[in-house]
Amino acid sequence: MIRNVLAAIGLIVHLSTPAAACGISSEELKISLIGDWQVSNGFGTLSFNGRTMPLPSGNSTSAKIVPTENGLAVTGGAAPGTYDMDFIEDARFVLDAPSQTILDQGEAWFGEHPEIITDEELAIVAGCGTGQMLPQLQVSGTFEDAEGQVDFEVYLFVLDQATMYGIMSGNLLSMGGTAKRVTRWTR
Repeated sequence: MIRNVLAAIGLIVHLSTPAAACGISSEELKISLIGDWQVSNGFGTLSFNGRTMPLPSGNSTSAKIVPTENGLAVTGGAAPGTYDMDFIEDARFVLDAPSQTILDQGEAWFGEHPEIITDEELAIVAGCGTGQMLPQLQVSGTFEDAEGQVDFEVYLFVLDQATMYGIMSGNLLSMGGTAKRVTRWTR
């Protein structure tokens, strides 16, 4: 089952990369993340007015991670502009799948069978030992979209120098809604 999920989200190819990121310090990892990335935005949800509904997979795009005086920043991707990219050291975030009802609706509406892997499954796949955690990155900012201003956050688990997996979330201020999508960064 987990192998099928990994193949579906495109992680199988990169798992043979020898340097898993478990237990590597942010300073050691920082240099290896600089460069061009392909960003694939997958299945998601849209919540507003007390309802949550599935969103089909989004467009793929490219982004670039660049060094800054204070660490790293990302340019390109779904949000136009340059945004600081920070390692999360003191807290941990969790990836959970939406309800089975939402997953079933997504498959019925869009013909997609969404495959979402949890943070615990990611750590197992990456080969993290007991007590080791995958490094986590966070990006946030605000940009103007056709529908108005969007406040966004991206949370990524770093599996290795060529693969990151996580969630991006955008608050659509004019609509009062929140969109969330699975995002996979590879190179």
